[in-house]
Amino acid sequence: MKTNKELAADILEKLGGADNVTHATHCITRLRVNLADDSKGDLEALKQMEGAMGAQIKDGQWQVIIGPKVGDVFLEFEPLLGAKSAGDMDLDAGGKAKVLDILTGIFSPIIPALVAGGIVKGVLAVIAGFGIDTGSGDWAIFNMMSDIPFYFLPFLLSVSAAKKFKVNPFLALCVAGSLMYPTLVSAVGTGESPFTLFGIALPVFSYASSVFPVIFGVAGLSVVYRVIDKFIPDLFKLVVVPALSLMIVIPLNLAVLAPIGAWCGIGLANGIVWLFDTFGPLAGFLLGFFMPLIVLFGMHQSTSPIQISNIATLGYDYLLPVSFCHNLAESGAALGASLKMKDPAMRSAGLTCSFSAFMGISEPALFTVQVPNKTPLFGAMLCCGIGGMLTVILGAKCYGFVMPGITSLPVYMDPSGAMGNLLSIAACLVASFCIAAVTSYILTKPIEA
Repeated sequence: MKTNKELAADILEKLGGADNVTHATHCITRLRVNLADDSKGDLEALKQMEGAMGAQIKDGQWQVIIGPKVGDVFLEFEPLLGAKSAGDMDLDAGGKAKVLDILTGIFSPIIPALVAGGIVKGVLAVIAGFGIDTGSGDWAIFNMMSDIPFYFLPFLLSVSAAKKFKVNPFLALCVAGSLMYPTLVSAVGTGESPFTLFGIALPVFSYASSVFPVIFGVAGLSVVYRVIDKFIPDLFKLVVVPALSLMIVIPLNLAVLAPIGAWCGIGLANGIVWLFDTFGPLAGFLLGFFMPLIVLFGMHQSTSPIQISNIATLGYDYLLPVSFCHNLAESGAALGASLKMKDPAMRSAGLTCSFSAFMGISEPALFTVQVPNKTPLFGAMLCCGIGGMLTVILGAKCYGFVMPGITSLPVYMDPSGAMGNLLSIAACLVASFCIAAVTSYILTKPIEA
């Protein structure tokens, strides 16, 4: 078994070396790299590499599927790039920032904090199910613990956005602080604005748990800082550039960028609500049906802002249940296919992938079982669609941001302690897993060694 350092070195070698890398980042399971010269990379060698679960090129970006330990591998990978660390490179090889890459780069680092808060919230809901008041006494500190990552989300996002936009993280925290300033927070809901700019009252929104306002603000800070930095002599840079940047960006953000971001978040959440209210089970089926392809192409992280926005505005999310059913369907499809495999090594790999998807990581099942054998992929897509449709019919909800694996089940417990929602998602999961396993077993031809 290779160490993380050895795996990182092997990946870099097959990508053409440090000089060939123009940008590197990672999401939850994938190392994402842009190359100066794609011809120097060896995709087939990456696919067959020990320690990697697959590889692909999507929109010019090389993606190496590693699994949950991708963050540890990236920590070994980044120093190998030499003086040009990943955080100092261009956003991509062609200099065109992709929206998906930006969202992935911003959200991936903060997911552990969000998942931690979601799990604590789920455990509290389970405890409340036994008739215990979790809103007071010793439980109050755990309630606070579950709310911190979501309420102070602008601060978490400002740090990761600063790295993505290559600007000082402490200045970015100041931008987030302006959105969470007590005077502004206390004005929410009063109908009055505590701040004016050129005699015009600034709009007031609740920026706690918001996503886009701080991202827009840090992006604006990055642009303004670079423009000012070009014109200020080196002798005065340390004093003048940060001060001028904040003096320009914070009023601009409060007046224009943050309100636009708030409206985007509200509009996005309302649009999804309208879609599901209008098309109901059909919307759930289509989202579930295409979920394997969305994950296959590495686009699944783009839904994180929507999920977080739903939880912040509605108190729950209905997209995460579809993702949960997708992972269980992937697990069932991998299990069904592996039972048709006569080669012990292939069967073992299929069972391992099934367990991985059951725990919340579906890429191994997709790249190792579904895609190479095709029929399990169709079975998984069909059953993901059925699972997604069932989540809408049964009204399954997720009350915290979590990874869609079996360990996240407590987060589906209604905070009131009622069991109805937990039973609904359990029915969806069992149906997705069992139907996918049977369908995949029937459709898959016996696979020889």
